[in-house]
Amino acid sequence: MTAQVRAWSVVHALVMLLAAPLALTLHDARPAAALGGTSLLALLALYRGRYTPAGGFGAANTVTLLRMLLIVGLSGYSASPPGPPAALLVLLILVLDGIDGRLARRFSLASEFGARFDMECDALLVFVSALVLYLPGRLGAFILVAGLLRYAYVVGLLVWPEPTREAPRSSFGRTAFTVMVLSIAASMWPIAALHVQFAIAATSLLVYSFARSIYASRAPVA
Repeated sequence: MTAQVRAWSVVHALVMLLAAPLALTLHDARPAAALGGTSLLALLALYRGRYTPAGGFGAANTVTLLRMLLIVGLSGYSASPPGPPAALLVLLILVLDGIDGRLARRFSLASEFGARFDMECDALLVFVSALVLYLPGRLGAFILVAGLLRYAYVVGLLVWPEPTREAPRSSFGRTAFTVMVLSIAASMWPIAALHVQFAIAATSLLVYSFARSIYASRAPVA
């Protein structure tokens, strides 16, 4: 990761942490989602010409970009309690998340940019979804913890005593994210009396996943 990308990561995290109180003040997730999407477009500019091993943008990154646009669109459901259409949109975004990874592997399109773009879109999905579920009162404030974890982690590494580094994404982290998104879809539907408990369990799993990442970030480099 270059110094420019590292700086972008910190600035992006700070922007998202500030976007959360903005959304709560306005009682609207759309401005916060727009800030996140705009910041991700800046990431695209930083990696220009280095999107894939061949340099072009590629099919996998195109699918990830579509995911980003859908996530920003999801923020429109924060005005009133979400329902089945919002839940189906979240599930579509999750399916596309699997498709972009398969395309990257199948056509040798995997790259540093693709991995980071994918990860940041995942974080934006949880962030926007948390606001969509909290603002109309579908879930309590605990869901905001899930939405802010990624950004708090990045800023925390900045202020933590050296040596620290951002831990690579693990299979456990991917599993925790998938469970979190499924719980989000369940809460947006909502699934009777089960969705709150599911969301609490998924948030707890995500917190544990980030605790593992913090430990890995502090571990000595082999």
